Formats: sequence, C-alpha cells, structure tokens
Amino acid sequence: MPPEPDATTAAERRRPGIVVAAPVLGVMALVSAWTGWGGLALGLVAVAVALVAVARLRGRDGSRRGPLTGLALGLVAVAIAVAVEWSTLAGAVTYLETGGVRTLDECMRQAQNEKEQHVCKSQHLDEYRARYPSEIDP
Repeated sequence: MPPEPDATTAAERRRPGIVVAAPVLGVMALVSAWTGWGGLALGLVAVAVALVAVARLRGRDGSRRGPLTGLALGLVAVAIAVAVEWSTLAGAVTYLETGGVRTLDECMRQAQNEKEQHVCKSQHLDEYRARYPSEIDP
C-alpha cells in the first residue's frame, strides 16, 4: 500500500486563489482597457488584488511572479483606460469649471456636425429666436 500524502504538505504547496486571480484580472483588465471605464475599473481591481496577493506571500517561499504580473498588467490597463477616456474627463472638468453654462456661440463653435448644432439651437432657443427672427425654428 502506498503511503498517504501528508495533507498539510499538499495544502502548503497549493497556491492561494488570490495569487491566481491577480494575473487573470490583469489580463481581463488589459483586454477591456480599450473600452475605457470598464478597463479602468477592472485595472484598479487587478492592482488591488495583486497588492493583497503580494502581501499574503510576503512570509512564504511562494513565487510572486503571478501577482507581480497581475500588478503590471493592471497598471498598464489603467494607463490605457485613462488615455481612452481622457477627452471625456477633460470635457467633464471643463463643464464643471464653467458651471455647465454655455452661450449659443460657444455651443455652436464646439458642435462638430449639424445634429449637434441643432441641439445647440434647441438648448438656446430664446437666444436663437432673438438673434435670428427670420430663421425657421430649429
């Protein structure tokens, strides 16, 4: 009869789930980073999980390669997601700085197509009618 393996030795050799989760989340974050907000959220989760995994492995002989890979991938994903969403973030900051109030002229200057110009006319209908009384309503 073969000897039974020691249960504590097998448990010690087994990697904790968080050590495996860190690189998996890092890869998921990197893949979804191009979507913007989803990649940013997953990237931050990957970084947090990787840091916890590294802290748990501090006193053990286990390899830190997985959590460090997850940390690196999470940080790259966060950087990509911020770059993708930068224009949205910059627009939100500008909107908050101006109090959200734009004149008809500012709105029309920032409009990139006819549909956006129509929205500007609708938002500033009284000002548009006062300036251009002979024009047809938007």
